[in-house]
Amino acid sequence: MPGAPSLPADRELRRLLRHGTFAQVLDHALNTRGLSLERVQHHLAAHGVRVSRAALSYWRHGRSRPERAESLRAVRSLETVLDLPAESLVSLLGPPRPRGRGSKAEPDAIDRRRLWPTHGPLLAALDAPPDNRIRPLDVHEHVLVGADRQLRTLRTRLVLEAVADQVDRTLVLLWTEASTAATPTDLKYCRLGRVRADHAAGATVCELLLDQRLAAGERTVVEYTSRFPPGPELTFFHHRFTRSIRQYVLQVEFEGAVPVGCVPYRQANVHAPRHVSAPLWIGASRTAHLVVTDSRPGIVGLAWEWD
Repeated sequence: MPGAPSLPADRELRRLLRHGTFAQVLDHALNTRGLSLERVQHHLAAHGVRVSRAALSYWRHGRSRPERAESLRAVRSLETVLDLPAESLVSLLGPPRPRGRGSKAEPDAIDRRRLWPTHGPLLAALDAPPDNRIRPLDVHEHVLVGADRQLRTLRTRLVLEAVADQVDRTLVLLWTEASTAATPTDLKYCRLGRVRADHAAGATVCELLLDQRLAAGERTVVEYTSRFPPGPELTFFHHRFTRSIRQYVLQVEFEGAVPVGCVPYRQANVHAPRHVSAPLWIGASRTAHLVVTDSRPGIVGLAWEWD
């Protein structure tokens, strides 16, 4: 590749090689070389290494990292293609993540497939990135229940914190009981990415693409509204948390008659029994308010009786 700058002489590259991440070094080297992922894929093929453009994109943006032997071989070929020092990219990967039944990606967390069992095929179809790259700090949800006692709208506001570098999206999982799947609309501070839905199961998985790419520790806010088609009489609403949450605010507003009783509850998972707390008061605002702080992973919600 004649005429290309010598990357080891690049001051920013030297800084990233000392203090940066694998994704940052790879992204910087690609930008400096002016190589598209398609061209990189072609050069790797010339070295006898085949890697999909999707995988290269995920590595570049920190959405996944190479771990298998074949992927590590590709990384060493990338060092040659990008004129990087030998083992410079490999050394930034660190030890492989623990695998197997006895290992956990991080403490105090629940695999999202346990909390969203009906969404597994949708997550697989989306080739969803790991769930540990961005986490919610605060979740505020406003549920509107129509006079017909059916779910009308859900307004959601999320305060998010990046756990890794190069985070540019988050996933939203929705579920409705015996109703067509819903998709977020009226998005603020983000835009809609890929969507996968199973209307028979009332399940949706979609990407929200953030307005800005986040480094580890940086925070942002996203807002959206979900509108629901006619369905069964609503008697509960909950949120499923795969990680600890700083604050969860749930407001359930009733347009028609208010329930005769409304109680907060917690569950370890969708199949576990509900642990109910003291009833909540529903006043002149016709709204039940639940505020939970420093909550552990699991399910938190409200249940009510109409008559």
